[in-house]
Amino acid sequence: MVRQTKVIFFDLGETLVTQNIEDNMVTRNALREINPILPKRVSPEKLFELYREGYKINEAIRSRHHVEIPIQVWMRQLLERIIEDNPSDQLVRRAIKIIVKARAANAVAFDDADSTLRRLSRRDVKLGIISNVSSHEVAMGILDNVRLTNYFDEVVTSASVGIRKPDPGIFRYALMQFKARPEEAVMVGDSEMHDIGGGYVAGLRTILVDRRRRVETSLADYRFNSLHEAARELESL
Repeated sequence: MVRQTKVIFFDLGETLVTQNIEDNMVTRNALREINPILPKRVSPEKLFELYREGYKINEAIRSRHHVEIPIQVWMRQLLERIIEDNPSDQLVRRAIKIIVKARAANAVAFDDADSTLRRLSRRDVKLGIISNVSSHEVAMGILDNVRLTNYFDEVVTSASVGIRKPDPGIFRYALMQFKARPEEAVMVGDSEMHDIGGGYVAGLRTILVDRRRRVETSLADYRFNSLHEAARELESL
């Protein structure tokens, strides 16, 4: 017998929000803003090349082992390669602030995000976020900018936990914050691997929101093409 739903978790990127400009452009713009505070001048092309090289190495580790490499770590690594010296703590902090601001500012909520969350917030059910992101501050900044923060009781990020979806550890940590059992929770997301596969292994019920209709077969208990379509099912769980 399925227990009454106690908490509904949402993925953040491409489930509730998307970027209004392409990710590489966000990064290029942020690096361009970082350039003047560096102790040595580097061309924008070289900055982006060094960023991409570091990202490729770190992404392979994150993907293979489901661990997070927080922004404080990879930013220091990047600055060391750029200036060929040990960066000051102040430089690292200023560079992180620029990156966080850029990434948070360039996110927009999907049209159906607010209305869906508003409907669910009227029920006796808690709402939470489980997001893969290297900076907890980016996730919070995005939620603040798109005015969705107040809907959520807890925001669990891989940056704060150290574990990335689909590892069941991050789901179990999130459940612990709500004192909920897996069968009392639902995971809503766009990624078959991270959200649906991870939620399935952790024992949660799952809802796939496949806005771009890219997933052919899914482990999800339910699947929809938008949050608007999923809202009625979510209200009934």
